[in-house]
Amino acid sequence: MAYHGATICYNGHVISKYDANSQKYCSKCGKETYSFCHNCKAPIRGLIKIDGVFVASSRTYTKPLYCYECGSPYPWTQYILNSAVELLSLDNSLDEESKELIKNAIPNLLTDTPATPIAVAQYNKGLEKADIILTNSITALLTDFLCSSAKKLLFL
Repeated sequence: MAYHGATICYNGHVISKYDANSQKYCSKCGKETYSFCHNCKAPIRGLIKIDGVFVASSRTYTKPLYCYECGSPYPWTQYILNSAVELLSLDNSLDEESKELIKNAIPNLLTDTPATPIAVAQYNKGLEKADIILTNSITALLTDFLCSSAKKLLFL
């Protein structure tokens, strides 16, 4: 199966789902864009190519979070993971055990796996003692990146 190349910025804005290297910097946030995995140099997949078929530009595209070739998180995924950890470090009322519980749960909230329901339970348990500011901030940070099953379980 062949794919178009994609261009996505450091903050996760999809610049193009059809063209690799369509621009060097994001017109929304000014951050550098990527069309290849920073680790193994595999191209970032855009939409599936369908020979002989014109595809409307409104076709749904979900940006990948991890490289299909080496499994490394893309820069926007790593940025979300790092930002979540930084937010956790700002909450002085949260004990280290709760912070670790949340931190370890987050990667499994981003992808649908058998561990996702467990991660949701760990995340919720960890946030029980968190300040409302942390709870709101980390929820806002993760909302656009959560996998569908985590969204369903967290926002029932």
